[in-house]
Amino acid sequence: MRLRLRALLYRLSAGLYRLRARRFCGHPRQLWECARPRKPSADAAPSPRRSFCPPMGAPRRPAKTQNHMNPALQNCQFTGRRLRLAGPVLCAALLASAGQGFAQTAPAAPASEETEVVKLPTFSVSTERDYGYRASNSIAGSRTNTPIKDLPVNIQVFTKDLMDDLGLMTQVDLEAYNGSLVNGGSDRNSNNSIQQAYNAFLFRGFQQNWGLRDGLREYDPVDLQGIARVEVVKGPVAALYGLTYPGGVMQNITKSVEMGKTFGRANVSIDSEGEYRAALDANYSGKLNEGEFGARFNGAYTQSKDQRAHSEGKVEYSQLNLAWKPLASTTIEFLMEHGYREKPNGLGFFSRGETGAAGNFADIPLQIFHPDIPWEWNWSDGANMRSLETNLYRGKITHTIGDLDLQAHWQYSDRQQIDGNGWDASGNSQSGDGWEAGGGWTTYAGQEVIEMGYSYRDWSNQMHTYGFTGVYKLDVAETKHTFAFGANAWAEKFVSRSSTQAGAANPIRLRFPVKSGIPINTSYAPPPDFHPVTDGNGYTHENNSNDYYFANWQMSAFNNRLNTNVSVNRTNVKLMQWANGQATTPGVTKQSKTSPMVGAVYKVTDAVSVFGLYSTSLFPDSGKDSRGGQFTPQVGKGLEFGAKFETADGKLSGTVTYFSILREGGSQNDPNKNNVNTDEYDRLTALGTPAALAQRDAQWSSRPLGDLIQGGEQEGKGFEVDVVYQPTKNWQVVGSFANVDHEFTKSAVAATIGQTYPQAIKTRYSLLTRYTFTEGEAKGAFVGLGLSGGSKALMDYVNFGGKDVARFEPARLNADLFAGYKFKFLGRDSWVQLNVKNLTEEDNYFGWKATGSATKLATERYEVPLPRVYRLTFGIDL
Repeated sequence: MRLRLRALLYRLSAGLYRLRARRFCGHPRQLWECARPRKPSADAAPSPRRSFCPPMGAPRRPAKTQNHMNPALQNCQFTGRRLRLAGPVLCAALLASAGQGFAQTAPAAPASEETEVVKLPTFSVSTERDYGYRASNSIAGSRTNTPIKDLPVNIQVFTKDLMDDLGLMTQVDLEAYNGSLVNGGSDRNSNNSIQQAYNAFLFRGFQQNWGLRDGLREYDPVDLQGIARVEVVKGPVAALYGLTYPGGVMQNITKSVEMGKTFGRANVSIDSEGEYRAALDANYSGKLNEGEFGARFNGAYTQSKDQRAHSEGKVEYSQLNLAWKPLASTTIEFLMEHGYREKPNGLGFFSRGETGAAGNFADIPLQIFHPDIPWEWNWSDGANMRSLETNLYRGKITHTIGDLDLQAHWQYSDRQQIDGNGWDASGNSQSGDGWEAGGGWTTYAGQEVIEMGYSYRDWSNQMHTYGFTGVYKLDVAETKHTFAFGANAWAEKFVSRSSTQAGAANPIRLRFPVKSGIPINTSYAPPPDFHPVTDGNGYTHENNSNDYYFANWQMSAFNNRLNTNVSVNRTNVKLMQWANGQATTPGVTKQSKTSPMVGAVYKVTDAVSVFGLYSTSLFPDSGKDSRGGQFTPQVGKGLEFGAKFETADGKLSGTVTYFSILREGGSQNDPNKNNVNTDEYDRLTALGTPAALAQRDAQWSSRPLGDLIQGGEQEGKGFEVDVVYQPTKNWQVVGSFANVDHEFTKSAVAATIGQTYPQAIKTRYSLLTRYTFTEGEAKGAFVGLGLSGGSKALMDYVNFGGKDVARFEPARLNADLFAGYKFKFLGRDSWVQLNVKNLTEEDNYFGWKATGSATKLATERYEVPLPRVYRLTFGIDL
């Protein structure tokens, strides 16, 4: 056991250090050059992509060559670098710590006879002040380290203890544990979230697609191995961050070097479906000349797998933090991070409409027609991966001059999301690029087959940002004042490229019988009719930028009974978007806006405070219609009132809030508008040949309608309760409840007034509790339970009988159990933990049940079994 553990950890660390060269452009000009389709060079030898070194015993896949990529990209040389310094720097740090031992902490300085005032860090929040599930301070609510009870904002903090107890892997998984958040469209089968489902994440009823990372824009899921805590700030906060959604922001706080400490922690886990994971957190701090130096490394490797056939994927993650304090008043920090995750396409289900009942919107899964085919079966070849690769480099310098704190930052990041790169079939419910692949569940030569086409699609971004923040604290008479001010600039280049077989007279297809347990063998090489697409949305690119300038004033008066928060932000936005690869002139959108925020908290008693807040938001709408059309920015304004409470003994604390938010502009859904799929459906119908009609019916059960249109006005209002309760030092409870009423109040399409977004859940709740045994024979053991659920979820609106009818998914209640035990192993603090996911075996839902009549609308969903999954983790402090 010990040898295997050591071997696994060694392989993990070796793989994390042996970091491969990136496939991403390193300079904006290179991105532009890469975006242009080029003729492949005859003597350009394909260079195989080096694979991440997996743990011992992991199956190895054949390396794919660049011939498997979009031909337009074959000659494009990507120059980004992995973190090659991570291994040497960390090893040097660990060698320097020899003789001290990982579990040790630098000895504390002798206590002064006089009481010494401890100054909290201005720009960061120490997780040491978090106690279990309870956090006292926040950085996201004001951009400075401030007690949550003094902020006129509803803030919930997901602490590291909470994330570890639930065994979660990205911040996307946390969304189930706050009532104001709806993670719609998630793959409940898998722990490997490639991306937040587009336009399916709702915050206080409003759609949004990204959050913040240390105050800067973050598009993607981040492995929680590198995250110290996640802060949920509810409501519009453009006054603090320039561009935000009206519902609020979810901010990831990155782990940092912990000065004065040297420690290490490693863990390995495996679950009942065969998924396994290993992770390492190592921190070193020591003296460097007259100052201090520290390094912290976090790494994780996951071989993901679930109950579905062909579901094997992986996650690689590495993060290196360096910190140097040459002077007591100056800190220089550098962060390097790389992430890669992949999961096969084609793991979902095929479906078709009900024969003889056209127009009833039934959508019947293949497994209903073929009961011998299990729900776990699919026709994925396991090689066409949906993947996401990210790199981040950031430098910060913090300096203090008396009561003035200054911080400047610079950051470069890039991402490449490949939604498809191989053989796939249209109509599969879980194919990132399936809508471009062609084929589907159809009939060929009189036999039912799954027909596959070949496609490629990527979405790539290069981003850089820089800015500064200053904080000045001043006491005047009986009042205390904190002034924060600063500026930030952001620039981004975005490109999306596609290659398909579209337009070919007789596209080459692969066909497989509708049977389970058969081999799904495909060729790595694309077919000869595979070509880049430059018209429509086959090729798009954007150059976007924004800059903002902000000022914030916090005041505390009347012996800290009154706390005010006043902010103002001036933001300038410029969007340049080319409609397709043939466009020479971009569409340009410019907007400047001043966003205010005014709020106050008044302490009525020592235990209860009341607060009120007016705030605004601004966001350049990222949505495009199916033809690439763009929309005006979203502008929001919110008003909320509430109460914060905290008992004298600290056992009970929380926030109760009522809010009303109005948003104008942006985009909204029109369920009856024609889209590009409608055009293709009509084209195949007009052809009228048996082959064309078979292809049409394989992809759509009825004429597909619905697209984004220019938004009018929408309103979200409701109330929330967030509570942390600790009745004893051993028992912790955290709960969240929200009742949200969101609707479109003005629209160019009258029928959409009163409607809301798909995935909307009116009432959401969550509860998490943990009990720790601190004495007796059970000392060291802990047990806990997490519950999350809500009312029925809106799936869509369909036009039936001349009016729009809403269809819903049944209400859910998900339960997750965990239990563990802490003990000594080889003289080290260790623990073992069991997590049980989907304790009650809550089903998934898919399709719409047949009704037997064209005049009876299909409103009930098919139930798809979802198994209970057991995960066992062993961890040790090194």
